[in-house]
Amino acid sequence: MTTIPPQESLPPTSDAGAPTSPDELGGVPANWTGTSAGVEATHHPNWFNVAAPAPEALAGFDAWRPRRGRWSVALERVALAAERLVNRVTSAHYNPLYHTGTLAFLLLLIVGFTGVYLFLFFQYGYDASYDAVARMESQFIARTIRAIHRYASGAVVIVTLLHAYRTLFLEKFRGPRWLAWVTGIAMTLVLWLAGVTGYWLIWDERALLITDTFRGALEALTSWTPAFMVYLTGAGERGASWVFFLLILAAHVVLFLVAIGSFYLHIVRLRRPKWLPPLHWVVGVGVVLLVGALVFPAGMLAQADLDRLPAAISFDPIFLFFLPFPGARWLWAGLLAVTAATAALPWLSRRVRARPDEQPTRFPPAHTAGPRVRILPERCTGCTRCALDCPYGALEMVERDDGRPHKYVAVEHLDRCVGCGICVGSCDVAAVGLVGRAGERGGRGAAEIERIPLATAIVGGADSLPRESTPEALWGLVAARLGTGGARVVFTCERHAAHGARPFLSGERQAEEATVYIALPCIGTAPADLIGRTLDAGARSVRLIGCPPDDCANREGNLWESHRLLRERMPRLRRPYIDAPITAAWVPPDAFAVGLQQAIPPADDGAPDYPTTRRLGRDFSWRSFAPAVALLGLVLLVQVLLTDLPLRVNAGRPATVQLVTADIGATFGRLTAGQVSDDAYLLQLWIDGEEKFRRSFEAAEIAGAAVEDRLPFFHEVTLTPGTYDVFLQLTGEQTGIRHILHDSPLSLGEGEIAYPSLRIDAPVPCRPSDLPARAQPCAQ
Repeated sequence: MTTIPPQESLPPTSDAGAPTSPDELGGVPANWTGTSAGVEATHHPNWFNVAAPAPEALAGFDAWRPRRGRWSVALERVALAAERLVNRVTSAHYNPLYHTGTLAFLLLLIVGFTGVYLFLFFQYGYDASYDAVARMESQFIARTIRAIHRYASGAVVIVTLLHAYRTLFLEKFRGPRWLAWVTGIAMTLVLWLAGVTGYWLIWDERALLITDTFRGALEALTSWTPAFMVYLTGAGERGASWVFFLLILAAHVVLFLVAIGSFYLHIVRLRRPKWLPPLHWVVGVGVVLLVGALVFPAGMLAQADLDRLPAAISFDPIFLFFLPFPGARWLWAGLLAVTAATAALPWLSRRVRARPDEQPTRFPPAHTAGPRVRILPERCTGCTRCALDCPYGALEMVERDDGRPHKYVAVEHLDRCVGCGICVGSCDVAAVGLVGRAGERGGRGAAEIERIPLATAIVGGADSLPRESTPEALWGLVAARLGTGGARVVFTCERHAAHGARPFLSGERQAEEATVYIALPCIGTAPADLIGRTLDAGARSVRLIGCPPDDCANREGNLWESHRLLRERMPRLRRPYIDAPITAAWVPPDAFAVGLQQAIPPADDGAPDYPTTRRLGRDFSWRSFAPAVALLGLVLLVQVLLTDLPLRVNAGRPATVQLVTADIGATFGRLTAGQVSDDAYLLQLWIDGEEKFRRSFEAAEIAGAAVEDRLPFFHEVTLTPGTYDVFLQLTGEQTGIRHILHDSPLSLGEGEIAYPSLRIDAPVPCRPSDLPARAQPCAQ
């Protein structure tokens, strides 16, 4: 079997001499009269000669009301309210909320390019890293680039979350879309981690709090805390702190590359994926970021001091939301639970049995109850249009081997089909249908039928239709609703049916003229010839109400439908219907009533200009786009103000005494375990005469000449701010010989950290006494 790539320019062919032009497939009069065009049957089936099923087979459609899950419709209602406000400022043609996916990648590229520039001037070390950033802030270009880098980093997370919200309420995580959903979640987490490491590199007071949080995570999850604290406190004296920052920078870069890779996986299953938004959005975003960076430099805080945690800072809640909650394990547990549940959404939906003809997959697919594509090979002419139009690569053209006259035939990849129905609209020979899956049939009441996805009820799989339903079911629905004719017919999509069209579909609202409403999975499901036949069947006019540009839930449904009606894409509207009363309104899902009443502009001769309404976009105008740029600037201003919030992180925070040493046995110099007097030693800490810590160490643990035998040690004691008498000693458990490690008062303020020495130049022997250990100091 040879795979043939789809070719848009390849027309339908027939060795039997079938017509090759859609305008030749029927005998439609050249001049539209508003009456039946009397289209004749041709060699191939088409939308003008398909037969409708028996009327009783369509009874189940009367109880149908298109809807998604109530929760998703409620979430979309919130989004539509926000979009409505934006559309009042700009318009549906310049709404940035329709471009969240491509804007996220654009911002990610800006972060990458500006990051490369900053890398050229960065240095490594406690002092070197901070001083390098300070020098950047003192130079105009570097300061501007750094601010762009910071604001673009925050913006990419915000836009990514908006895109995730949009994906959620459209339920675009089900079925084959599980990969895009999971990689999107992974990408969001990676972007957050990359932002945290970026703040960490500056080594200011924010970085010190990030370090403290990281140390707490190590302490809770691993046994590496002593080694980490030993390195952190001693790296500056040893001149080894550059390693720490080199590792952070490496993690920062790797996380960025992982984000790029996640973005690729996010769209790998899409046909014709959009990487970047239109050019005017690229320019607009660039201008807004540049102006924002010039007006609001990123700035920097005081340098980190390992001896004291800062009392107050300004912080970015996008990346550093955890700083107001030091040590809050509930926060991380909650975020982990929410992330895991969100990532599992594709597999938490109702499981449906696969169709008998489905091939098993190596990875269990996410389940969806929606219908999927079914090719009728006996009708397929191999024209490649369905394979070309499918946004998800669910159809492929292969060479025929059944002896039929056409060279190619379309085959389905059911593991990629999302049931959008765009392929139905791309086939003018009625060879493509949607059928319900095996688990959707059986006895159901009207309430249960309402929960079946819309496309199933339209073109098959519901109780009233057989599983092997064909495009005839769609025409049967139109014919049954149209009745004796004379009404206006309105085709719309599932999103409109769930919102603005809902009261019209249920009969709660009536239009000014008799109107028949047909809800499709997507406006791109409507074949151009079906629209023509609807007029021939007696409809007074046909109006298609779809989503605005770049707002189609199925990416390209509204675009392809507009191009077909304008005769710019095959299969196009037949020539006799160019000036027929076929109009389109491209409005948001909650503006269905506006689409119904949208006026038809007049042509030069005063007649209604129907084709103009079918155009999806409009000529670009900077004057019209300027409000959108101003809105972006306002959003950036809010981001700048909200990502530099003041925070009293250590107000009333206790002081800390930290016992840190690279080798607890350093007291014994180069003595080995066999050369010490005791088999075990007890480390004790007294503060104001009260024992705060004790731990026993075997001699083999704490005495040894080899570097690899060294035992790092870390312990922390918190105190209220004040002055304390601190005494630390190591005692032989057999001989009672004591070695004083620290004996002096310490004065500690809020958040201040003290590091008592755990090393002496030579052992100081002390004999045991009946008195408490601290009460009788050792004699020198």
